[in-house]
Amino acid sequence: GAPFAAMLVENNQATIVADHVGFRHVYAISRPGWSAAATSARELGHLGKVKLDLEALSVFRLAGHYLDSDTAYEGVKKLPAAHYWKLHDGELQTFRFAREETAAKNGDAADAHAQRLRELVTGFLDHHDGVSIELSGGLDSRMVLAAVPKDRRKKLTAFTIVSGGGKDATVASQLARHYNMGCDLVDVSRLGGLTPAEAHGLATAAAERLDGLGRPLSAAVFHWAEGQVPQAPRLSGHGGEMARALFGPGVEFERPHPTVRAEVVENYIRRWIVSNDAVPDEVLDQDFAVQSRKLAMSRLAEVFLRNQTDWLGALSDFYLRQRMHRFGGITITDGVGSRLTLNPLTDTKILALAASVPTRQRAGSRYAVRVMDRLDPELARIPLGSGLRPIALDRSVTLTRKLGENTWRGFLTKAGSKVMRTLHSQRRAAAGAPLLADLVVQHWRTDPSLVQPVLATGLISEEWLARLIEGSVGADATTVDFLLNLGVIAS
Repeated sequence: GAPFAAMLVENNQATIVADHVGFRHVYAISRPGWSAAATSARELGHLGKVKLDLEALSVFRLAGHYLDSDTAYEGVKKLPAAHYWKLHDGELQTFRFAREETAAKNGDAADAHAQRLRELVTGFLDHHDGVSIELSGGLDSRMVLAAVPKDRRKKLTAFTIVSGGGKDATVASQLARHYNMGCDLVDVSRLGGLTPAEAHGLATAAAERLDGLGRPLSAAVFHWAEGQVPQAPRLSGHGGEMARALFGPGVEFERPHPTVRAEVVENYIRRWIVSNDAVPDEVLDQDFAVQSRKLAMSRLAEVFLRNQTDWLGALSDFYLRQRMHRFGGITITDGVGSRLTLNPLTDTKILALAASVPTRQRAGSRYAVRVMDRLDPELARIPLGSGLRPIALDRSVTLTRKLGENTWRGFLTKAGSKVMRTLHSQRRAAAGAPLLADLVVQHWRTDPSLVQPVLATGLISEEWLARLIEGSVGADATTVDFLLNLGVIAS
């Protein structure tokens, strides 16, 4: 599974390795006569006295994450997924993992997939007591629970983050009662009880842990939530998307094309990436706003266009190899120092088995549901937070399946809300992040000196920042994340 990282030192040579999907973030820099690797990109940037990488920062400003091995520090690179470094005599060399081919016995990938999941989860339970399991109303955490033998579930404790309007708490509580599990529910609305100074300290600490490269508000919320419960070995469903296909925001509205076309890529970026993740132009220095948009659009298009596949396949590849890798991975990295975690859905054999299944059979979670049905037919028939039973997803992705077991009104309301959010540039933020963002801004207004390092970068509009401090404008979570990151990078 992932994430993990390790270093072996022998005969004056260091070998640095991380997981095959790139979740664990490890960094390196090479300069004439010397090279270095570390878990902190910021420390390497300081060591190398590097400048800001404005192209990489431009992409983050528009997409909310970095691409490939880029960081905000020029010349500091992340270890690529499925690669390792050898460092010796001042030189850094990069090598790729040997490819692992896994064929399903008797040709049934779902059976082999279910068996492998069960082996991983039971092995973890055999070696650790008091295990907790991240449990929501979604499919991936349900899959991990299905891999736990029924007679062993009573020894688990479900861990669920609760946010207003969500159904995670309801579904997790029902499952916990049904299988006699413990249940820890953490309501992020309790963040409102923090003082602005406490919230600012929480968010700043998260930005520093992430080297200014991630989403500090989300990381701070997770860190706070974890502090409300005892820490224990953890089963997690992170990375479950990697076994599926044709996923990502707006993919259901995309038409299939046999190749990746530039105009289709540009329309998708503007409609689904920029609308949700971009820092607004008015927040930025005018020159940087224009230049960063141009640079980021070009870089994002380049990543899509280099795919020698059909359009929907390129979309899936982007969300697997770029967004999950860099957006999700850095947040997951932040948690590995606090607890032992197994992410069985990212196991190499699991992913190889899934990849052996044709895309059309994996699309819309069809294949994943078949695996769950092999593990536990009962769980495959208990409704998710969406109201759908997982087994109902084992159909072709058509309007009939999208409607599923919901009412027409419920389906149209959900679909319509996606369209309206896009048309009006309404953003979806992680649970608790908007609340924490408001508290951070309140603290900045109390002590404006805290944002001076951000202003000194020359990337933020002085006029806009003055209006933020005086209270005539606000800032959403995406913008506060960017400001927090700049404060860390500038330092």
